[in-house]
Amino acid sequence: ARWMFGRDAWARINSHGKNLVRMASVFSTDMDAVDDFAKVVWLYCRTVMNKLSSPVEDEEVYKKQVREVFGDSSIGENIIASPERVMAAWKELSVQLHSLPASDPKSLIETDKSIIILGECTSTCEKIYSSPVPLVYTRHTARFLTLWMLLLPCALWVPFSDIGAVWAVVPASSIIAFFLFGVDELAMQLEEPFSIMPMQVFCDEVLVAREILVNKRDLSIDE
Repeated sequence: ARWMFGRDAWARINSHGKNLVRMASVFSTDMDAVDDFAKVVWLYCRTVMNKLSSPVEDEEVYKKQVREVFGDSSIGENIIASPERVMAAWKELSVQLHSLPASDPKSLIETDKSIIILGECTSTCEKIYSSPVPLVYTRHTARFLTLWMLLLPCALWVPFSDIGAVWAVVPASSIIAFFLFGVDELAMQLEEPFSIMPMQVFCDEVLVAREILVNKRDLSIDE
């Protein structure tokens, strides 16, 4: 369930992030402003990823990527220096949206709905990340499974001796242990979904949408 909730939340972050870029590129004629807005959309998604990742693995990568996208702009540095990066990026997203020149103010209001949804999805991810499975649960499961596997050869001894294949007790127990401990490891991975979820890919797709919708880059395959 935690995997599905996390995956669904990130799918919505990805789709609404690209939708923000699409809508801005349609109702605003100032492509430079739209390009700045698209970069902030990416910044928000990347900042959410940073909060859901291990600081040891992602912190320096996050700072490098933000500085590469924003260059000399103060926006990236302000978000990096903020004690609450996600909230700061969310605010900057709204500021950039409402600074876009638009002939119809209603279009800004409609677009802002996607920003609200981004916040809701982020809250779902934060809830999953901040409330991990209790350590006693995983330890108890590991201890029970280990004890069960240690006693399994005793249970297999008589059936295998009846057919004259006592030698097969050890390989049979090993195969069963391999699969059962594999299932246990899989269950632990699914309970901590953000460590294996391709969040970087979701963020990069927003940059791809920016290149296609704002900068009009042709991504077609040359024949």
